[in-house]
Amino acid sequence: MKNNKTIKRDFYLLVVKVVLATIVSSALAYLCLIYLIVTFTANHMVKSTDYFVRYLDLIEKKVKENEEAIFMGRLIPIDRYSRKIQGEVVDVSGHHLYGDRGIVNDKVDISEAINRDIVKGSYVYRFVPIKHDNAIQAVYVLKAPFGFMINNRDHFGVVLIYVVLLISPLIFFIVYLIFFTSRLYQSLFHNMKLLLHAADNISNGYFDFKVSGLKRKEFIKIQDSFNTMISALKEMVESLSKVDDERKIMVSSIAHDIRTPLTVIQGQMDLIDDLKDADHFDITPHLDLIRKNCRKMRMLTDNLSLLYKVENPHFLFNPQQVDLYQLLMEKKKEISALVSNQKQINISFDVDLRKTFYILDEPMLMRVLDNLLYNSLRFTKSGEIKLKVYDEADGQNHKIYFKCSDTGTGFKETDTSLLFRPFYQNEQYKDHFGLGLYIAKQIVKNYGGEIWAYNNESGGATVEFYIKEISNDPHIKRKNET
Repeated sequence: MKNNKTIKRDFYLLVVKVVLATIVSSALAYLCLIYLIVTFTANHMVKSTDYFVRYLDLIEKKVKENEEAIFMGRLIPIDRYSRKIQGEVVDVSGHHLYGDRGIVNDKVDISEAINRDIVKGSYVYRFVPIKHDNAIQAVYVLKAPFGFMINNRDHFGVVLIYVVLLISPLIFFIVYLIFFTSRLYQSLFHNMKLLLHAADNISNGYFDFKVSGLKRKEFIKIQDSFNTMISALKEMVESLSKVDDERKIMVSSIAHDIRTPLTVIQGQMDLIDDLKDADHFDITPHLDLIRKNCRKMRMLTDNLSLLYKVENPHFLFNPQQVDLYQLLMEKKKEISALVSNQKQINISFDVDLRKTFYILDEPMLMRVLDNLLYNSLRFTKSGEIKLKVYDEADGQNHKIYFKCSDTGTGFKETDTSLLFRPFYQNEQYKDHFGLGLYIAKQIVKNYGGEIWAYNNESGGATVEFYIKEISNDPHIKRKNET
């Protein structure tokens, strides 16, 4: 549940926590303040805020009893009650008559202040009217301290406690704000620390990890994005490393495959040069060997050219109307002619097609069939090479299936998927370039089909594949669409 919180919600909650904690703490502090004031006042340890007001009541009573004497200038001895109380007699216009000076200034309207108490600053002012001849002729202005702090300024410790408790809401607000903010910061900093650590790992090229432990929705989204990015970067780096390794293998294989026929050609040329003047020297077998190795080099360059073509993600077919049955019969004659001097090999084509014409890229399809048939010829010394072809409707698509079986040596690999890797070679295929089946796989893949291989239970090998007719599959790219 905690991980589902948002940062916005946490900030709102922070404000609520600070305000509630401040209110509760301040209420307790003010209760303590009231309790201390009541207790200390009852024990006469401190003076209450209105401590001197009671003296003003006594002095006012005395003033009313001696109005005529005061009007004549005989003032009441106020310091008998308290030395902190002052008194000044002024006329109704506010001009000084007797007593202390400066208690009343010109800003005070005497007529409105009569019989009233005015609190100004830390003092209370009482305006007591003085009558003469049944009329108010003067005003006795009394000034006394009014406030807990000014009344107890001689008790520094008490005043300090009072001030601290009085401003406790502000203190509590600052303390709680710092406390709850620091907790939120620690939580957010924990998330930032994990993200910074992850960023350091990425910058150092280490991708075998996942970011975890982040809290709050915003950071969880960042965590998921980070993990997606790390996974993508890891795949990209591994892919680039794999591509680099394959490139090295490809360059090494090409160099080896070119060097071998060149070495043979160079050796035959040197041998011809050495023996050309010898009696009865027959150059024919040497030229045949040179031609054979030239064909191997041409085949390699053809395969390389076709390799980059079929690997191109923008590979386009050149569709045309093909009489597939006639094409396959011609291919059967071609293969049969190659084994005409090997009576022990039987070439069989079993073709069962529903249509006469199909929309196909003939050269690409023939490249796949040639690769499979010639591989079977190479590894079959006796028995049979059989090609079975049939088609079937699959929704809107029309699939054509091919199955090439032989009674040859079969595959040495337990994992036959290795045969479809580029430049794959082992003892069985050490004289080949390792591109034929890989190119066949890429062509079949571009046709929207699949290809696979396996050994027969009775001996020999089988390679099967299917393709989709170009006109019936919208996913197959065609040149005439560009």
